[in-house]
Amino acid sequence: MNRQTLEQALQGLAGAQVLVGLSGGLDSTVLLHALATSAPIRPAGLRAIHIHHGLHADANSWEQHCIRLCDALGVALAIERVQVARDSGKGPEASAREARYHAFQRHLRDGEQLVLAHHQDDQAETVLLRLLRASGSDGLAAMRPVRSFGRGSLSRPLLAVTRADLLHYAQAKGLDWMEDSSNLDEGMDRNFLRHRVLPTLRERWPHAGAALARSAALLAE
Repeated sequence: MNRQTLEQALQGLAGAQVLVGLSGGLDSTVLLHALATSAPIRPAGLRAIHIHHGLHADANSWEQHCIRLCDALGVALAIERVQVARDSGKGPEASAREARYHAFQRHLRDGEQLVLAHHQDDQAETVLLRLLRASGSDGLAAMRPVRSFGRGSLSRPLLAVTRADLLHYAQAKGLDWMEDSSNLDEGMDRNFLRHRVLPTLRERWPHAGAALARSAALLAE
């Protein structure tokens, strides 16, 4: 999986009807802005959806940020408040993800693409997590760029784009976004890999993230 520019990554969405999963963080803020200002993409239909989980102290602030962003871009926004099961035995993160994806399915229209902002760094973390869980080749293929989903499909066009590139775009465009303080909690496996393991790997192998993401793409093939 070669590194791509943001513009290259989004070319495949031209002509598609798009529903963006908008959390209000850096990644989804950049994704929505790039799609909303893209002449080949926006005319076919662009909407956003924000899922309010009610788990974070700043959840209401995240919702208000998404409303302001969509108002500024002239993008229709759906907001759904979900109940996250606290006694499912899956843990809060997995339960929140399950509730979120069920909400996405309910809102997705026939033939529409749900577009999420997972990027190359996310993919590298996912590969490492699944390696450490002794996953087989299907699991190590990690997140797929496109798959069927609900009445349409789920697309992750940014899997070959780095978080550094998204940050550069946001700063160049003067965008504001919300920071999730829970991302600093190294007691969570993914955060430990993000803050402690991957930086160490990159000291020795600067392209470690790209290599892990490339392995996932090859396994998917």
